[in-house]
Amino acid sequence: MKKVSNVGFEAIELEDRRPVGIDELARYPIFPEELRDFLRRAVPEARHAELVWSVALTARKPITPGGGTHGG
Repeated sequence: MKKVSNVGFEAIELEDRRPVGIDELARYPIFPEELRDFLRRAVPEARHAELVWSVALTARKPITPGGGTHGG
């Protein structure tokens, strides 16, 4: 969330945070079967169900004088 703040967003709220496993990556075309097979071989089995974290948040860009948003 710090990186979102660093680029000028404010009122940052964490809406959801959950682990994503290798099998769940099948939903996304950017992770083809070949890559998921590689990950299964390269990553210890204990990590397969929690390979990465999915984070959803809301934030807003502050309105600057003149009606635009900061950084435009």
